[in-house]
Amino acid sequence: MVFPESEKKTTTASEDFKSNVKDGFRYVDKTGILIPLLNREHETTFFLRPRRFGKTLTLSMIRYFVEDTRDEKLNAENRELFQGLNILAAGEKYIQQMTSYPVINLTLQTVKDLKLKDAIEILEGVIQDEYNEKSYLLNSDALTDTDKSYFRRILDGYDPRGKKTSRADYKRSLKKLTEFLRKDSGRKAVVLIDEYDVPLESAYQNGYYRQMVNMVGPLLQNVLKSNSVNLQFAVVTGCLRIAKEGIYTGLNNLEVNTVLSDHLSEAIGFTDEEVKKLLMDSGFPERYQQVKDWYDGYRFGESTIYNPWSVIKHIEALSANAERKPQAHWANTSENAIIRELVEPVDSETREKMDRLMQGGEICFKFRDDIVYNELYDDPANVLNVMLSAGYLTATAFDGRNVTARIPNREVLQIFEDQISGWFNESIKSFDVKGLYAAMEKGNTERIEQILTDEFLSAMSYYESVEAFYHGVLLALMQLNTDFVCDSNRGSGKGRFDLVAKRRTGWDLAFVVEVKISKNSARMLPDAQRGSEQIWKKAYTKSLQREGYKRIMTYGIAFCEKRCRVIQGETL
Repeated sequence: MVFPESEKKTTTASEDFKSNVKDGFRYVDKTGILIPLLNREHETTFFLRPRRFGKTLTLSMIRYFVEDTRDEKLNAENRELFQGLNILAAGEKYIQQMTSYPVINLTLQTVKDLKLKDAIEILEGVIQDEYNEKSYLLNSDALTDTDKSYFRRILDGYDPRGKKTSRADYKRSLKKLTEFLRKDSGRKAVVLIDEYDVPLESAYQNGYYRQMVNMVGPLLQNVLKSNSVNLQFAVVTGCLRIAKEGIYTGLNNLEVNTVLSDHLSEAIGFTDEEVKKLLMDSGFPERYQQVKDWYDGYRFGESTIYNPWSVIKHIEALSANAERKPQAHWANTSENAIIRELVEPVDSETREKMDRLMQGGEICFKFRDDIVYNELYDDPANVLNVMLSAGYLTATAFDGRNVTARIPNREVLQIFEDQISGWFNESIKSFDVKGLYAAMEKGNTERIEQILTDEFLSAMSYYESVEAFYHGVLLALMQLNTDFVCDSNRGSGKGRFDLVAKRRTGWDLAFVVEVKISKNSARMLPDAQRGSEQIWKKAYTKSLQREGYKRIMTYGIAFCEKRCRVIQGETL
């Protein structure tokens, strides 16, 4: 059934191509990706894009186009899905290949767990599910008894004597399945593997990286390397290129399509024209500039690309409430913990780069396409390369060696800000607040400066050099000491003080602090002095005196970027 455009819905409800078409969901036509695949320009193509950029839907579309289901009625139904799409206008040679090949299709997205044993069992289960779909091969006259014995070992997980199937057998299982399919059908197989790097990322985070590499590496190598007799073409998707682990080594006629590749740069994700049409068809053409500001800005090769997930989620939100404001829809979809890893105090250079990004600037770093998870922190550029691949950064220039990058759009900027806020809330828990109060009680201004600078400002990535920011930081830090009650911006005397901290019991000690922001380092000392004098000129201590506090100490603190100067004022 072909739905009229006016009856279609814009939704992220399904990543299955057939369900999208049959349920009347709008599909942004990406069938052009089939042309180089069907031409066999490359035997194996890796598409490396950020999470939720449409890779799974694209693989699903490829499967429905090429797969011979062994049921002619079902094949005809699948061919009907492509009516009106670009691939049918590309030429007869492509139409003739519709529903013509056996297909191996599996996703490794679920292959993750806290324990190696459980993750391996999940991987074995994914392979067994694919064998189960092809269980008709057990009745094929083209397979030998030895072939069928191997097939049953994978399918059942045990041999006839009850011994568990070896990992060596599983490592060869996809290659053997292409062989069985070719023997049975007389046609080479198409192999589609989604999210190949998820097991490796999970293994890295949970401490069994090397063991998982030793499983996934041979599994992919065996099916993709020196398998031309059985393999028509293969498409593998993921986020990162894990190059040093041997997965790519020696593959025949290989293309690795990354975020920096020019070829097929528009194959995954939405172009500007596609977004304009989608908004028009969905009834929200006036929201174009808003959508562009929030979700555009990725540069793949020479193409500018929108985040498709976020564009569609925003249209869904607008359909429910036309006044809905844009949100960071992508924030909860990516499983990369890279932002947190970067914001934590890796080194001063990386933190400075974070500051520059948050202020709308660009950073430059050496491009690496041979990242290994367990070498991630050997070089700060490794983390930045991972952020580029994961979609937290986008390239504005690439000279073949060095990448210039920035935050792509307002959505990702908000993710940065939210992540940093969360990190900040955790980081201040370890701040030496007792030491700060002890130094203030002793009048040790050098120690106060040292604590604020070394333990907080030097490890803090911030994006506002305004008084309210530092004021809020200092208030948050001083409130950590539950022996004191902190007030802020309350009226007292002839004005409103910045910050007061007073002992909860005994009325024996209180502090008054005035915060200033200096334009440069030369202004810090006089600005701190001006702050301390302001406390007395405007009688900020009056309310504390009325409450009966016996000792009131005053301080002016001047901040300039990641430095501060402290001046002790009069003590009452």
